[in-house]
Amino acid sequence: MKFLFSKTFINIASALYIWLIGLTIGALVACGAFSASVIFNANNFGIELSKFQSGILMTQIFLKLNILLIAVSFIITIFEIIALRLSNQTKIIKIILFLSGAISVICILLFSLYYTPFIVEQQTIGHIATQSSKFDAMHKQSEMVANIIFFSLSINLLFRLIYRK
Repeated sequence: MKFLFSKTFINIASALYIWLIGLTIGALVACGAFSASVIFNANNFGIELSKFQSGILMTQIFLKLNILLIAVSFIITIFEIIALRLSNQTKIIKIILFLSGAISVICILLFSLYYTPFIVEQQTIGHIATQSSKFDAMHKQSEMVANIIFFSLSINLLFRLIYRK
């Protein structure tokens, strides 16, 4: 039990947490920016895909990403609660880190458990369902939530690196 509260254990846990946040940020960029630009422009590479077919491929990528995101949301929740209690940082830094973690978790759960299932359901219905204004609005909202996840994780990562003790 003594090891769990030792300086070495806390440093290792913090390093792994920072690495995991960085990995998740990278996964978001890779899945969103890098994959989307290739998949939705597949015809530039000699592959004919409709926008609907490209959307189905992107959804499969995001379903895989959601597994990582949900696991990370649990880790963020546990780590931020423990860090809030054990950290010796200033109150404002603790608040920023906790809020960025909370915003990340809320947005991850929204993205993974609300927006993605809606998009999958609409794609299952068919091409016509993905042409509706409701689908378009939900898709735009899911993109905004993904951006919020990216920025809140980035804030958490940067503050953890800058103000580590």
